Amino acid sequence: MATDEQMDHRAGSFGRVAELYERLRPAYPPELFEELIAAAGYRTADRILEIGAGGGRATIPLAHHGIDIVAVEPSPEMVSVLEARLESESPSGTVTVRRQSFDDLVAGDGPFGVVVAAQSFHWTDAETRWHRLADLLAPDGMAFIFWNEWAIDSQTHDIEAIRQVYDRVAPGLVPDLADDSAAESWAQTEILSEPRLMPAEEKVFAWKARLRVNDYMGLLATTSQYAVSPHSVTESLFTSLRPVLGEEVSLTGRTVLLTSRLPP
Repeated sequence: MATDEQMDHRAGSFGRVAELYERLRPAYPPELFEELIAAAGYRTADRILEIGAGGGRATIPLAHHGIDIVAVEPSPEMVSVLEARLESESPSGTVTVRRQSFDDLVAGDGPFGVVVAAQSFHWTDAETRWHRLADLLAPDGMAFIFWNEWAIDSQTHDIEAIRQVYDRVAPGLVPDLADDSAAESWAQTEILSEPRLMPAEEKVFAWKARLRVNDYMGLLATTSQYAVSPHSVTESLFTSLRPVLGEEVSLTGRTVLLTSRLPP
């Protein structure tokens, strides 16, 4: 398990690949936002809080639905990408961007009827995040935590050959191979530690994607383990992977949506 210092180092790595992150990370399914907005109902009439907005992969779609958002994001590079997108796309909802960490928010910054965290909540302080989330929710508020997961399609690619490349060239890195060992997500387990929050309800959206091999390498570069690895290691790995993967990479993915709220 990574230490707090290692987690902070990984979390801080995204700013260095902010534009690549925005261009290559998989989008969230439109159905997810429809599900979220329908579940939140009247609560979206007031401003909502987004934790770790990044370059706006969830912010922009929500704002296009006319929702007003307070978006907190600690990375200055990510804030620049988000502000540029807001200026370019002019969504109907108002987005207030704060260069700030969720871990610095206090109860007085709320309450919010809706709190959203897209691919970000696992980077917050594990000791305080659920308590802080409960503090920021209105009495009838709802929290929506979601993220994308993907793996190289085993029906299209030689998974064992890929595994061998990693074992030989970069044994410290974890390849994008399917792992169905966990029956519950980390968040479903952790949320039970906060008595003010109800257990999370889960919904999964499945999807597939095909990327040119160079774009897939760029996608890998946006993930924290690659971003903090020595350049020589990642370059050697990518060079070795290309002939094994071929010109295109097929991914099978899923978006996990967890919903929780304060007890009635």
